[in-house]
Amino acid sequence: MKDEEKMLGVRKYDKAFSADQEEPGITLVLENGEDLKNAIKKAQQLSAELQNVLEHIKHFDPKFRLK
Repeated sequence: MKDEEKMLGVRKYDKAFSADQEEPGITLVLENGEDLKNAIKKAQQLSAELQNVLEHIKHFDPKFRLK
């Protein structure tokens, strides 16, 4: 697989210093985008699980007995 096919995103940032100068620029290539997507999916799943636990705690009905 070519490097270009593995890329998820390419951003190019340009800014001219003055009208008579060449535009310097930098191109950023995200090479581990799949890792980022997987981490986001995991965080979303954990967030949903946490929400369920918090709902359970919110509606918790404590039961006591005399000792």
